[in-house]
Amino acid sequence: IVLINLIALNSFFRIDLTKDKKYTLSLASKEALNNLSDTVTVSAYFTESLPPPYAQNARYVQDLLEEYVSSSNAKLAFEFLDPAKEETLEDKEKKKNSQKNIFGQVIREATSIENELSSLGLQPVEIRVIEDDQQQTKRAYMGIVIRYHEKHEVIPVVQDTSGLEMSITTLIRKLTKVKKTKIGLVKNDSYAGNLENFTNLISKDNEVKSINLIKEDIDKDIDALLVIGSGDHFGVDGSSKIDNYLREGKSAAFFIDRFNVEPRNFLAVGEKVGSSTYSILDMLTKYGIEINANLVADAACASLNMQEERSGFAFTIPVKYPFIPEVRNLSFDSSITKGISGLIFPFAPSLTITEKANLKVTVLASTSKVSWLEKEPLNLNPKRNWSEVDISPDGPYKILVQAIGKLPNLANDKESSDKDSRIVVAGTSSFLWNEFATEANQAIALNIVDWMIADVSLLQMRARSFVEVPLNVDINDNVRQTVKFLNILGVP
Repeated sequence: IVLINLIALNSFFRIDLTKDKKYTLSLASKEALNNLSDTVTVSAYFTESLPPPYAQNARYVQDLLEEYVSSSNAKLAFEFLDPAKEETLEDKEKKKNSQKNIFGQVIREATSIENELSSLGLQPVEIRVIEDDQQQTKRAYMGIVIRYHEKHEVIPVVQDTSGLEMSITTLIRKLTKVKKTKIGLVKNDSYAGNLENFTNLISKDNEVKSINLIKEDIDKDIDALLVIGSGDHFGVDGSSKIDNYLREGKSAAFFIDRFNVEPRNFLAVGEKVGSSTYSILDMLTKYGIEINANLVADAACASLNMQEERSGFAFTIPVKYPFIPEVRNLSFDSSITKGISGLIFPFAPSLTITEKANLKVTVLASTSKVSWLEKEPLNLNPKRNWSEVDISPDGPYKILVQAIGKLPNLANDKESSDKDSRIVVAGTSSFLWNEFATEANQAIALNIVDWMIADVSLLQMRARSFVEVPLNVDINDNVRQTVKFLNILGVP
């Protein structure tokens, strides 16, 4: 054992037995490091002697950065610093002159290192520690600064390490990227507020350009297209402009609202034949993806908080709302959805797939087996008495799909385009709204954008944060107990 340990000092290796290789530096990270033309410096600022679980986070950060260094061919360097040890004698005098206010908070003049970190975007956070047999609050640093030439990016606080590699690699790519990807955005101005979080999210690493299809064509320098919402903003020939763009081997995501739902009063208005939105729906149908005139309701759904009055008092009561399905039936074959679970997909119609030559369609998300279809006239009232409704669940229903290949000609579906295109289709845009911007919803939105611009390696790394591997619900008690005690006793 001693001999093996001596040899291992100079022969470092790791074996990663996790299902999704959680502890191995991903391909996207290695590619980002291999593409570096100059040195990137990472500074991790962590206060010493942090209590659990922050101490484990600090150790994980240090181990992860060592993995980056070993794969960077000397193009990445890191330093692990305790800001308290960087203080000057003058700084220490300032800390001695601290006072407490009426609330017991320490008031003093900021030190030079604190001012420096504040200018970079790092602020100390309050954490609870036990010192001298008392629970106290302590100011601590737990942040990372990544520098490249004169630019820098910051991770202000490392509280959860599950998505840390993705954050570091994304910031490295952002700092070293020569040219941003250009994303075209076609949407109704009335959706501007609802989609603010989404547009800010994709604008971090991409240049987003709004496109008015009524007045202009789609420029050839647009790398991918987002077609969102419903209304008259597509124009008379919007569908032909989008079709011409896709035939050049480009990509687009269609989040078309088959029903325009007003969430304040739960009224739904469907798109009519002849409208500019319907021309987009008709184009997608000819591609082999039809957005049906219905909404999927699902017993596996999220809840809405509804106000109720009883005896003169107002109460907030969670009410199960079938028109906001909680989607767990996701494809493991696509890099868009692999590893993600728990999507919230409100006001979604079912999709019907018709096979077309040279075009491969993959179902990304489906509702549960206890879902059913609601057709016009739609009753979306959250307080609807479902016990009075004759329901026959016959799901699952397709609600999100991707397609890769040559698109059929709109005039003659026996003919196809010359170049391969990529499209994503859903019959709703509401999963992108601010109100439904869950962590999983944001992740799949970014995955769709990355998939359209063919950045597949980054998708696989992002999915690591959401992987859950529960035991099969149908497992018998004997097997379950055996697995349980093997985990408890077997490893030690």
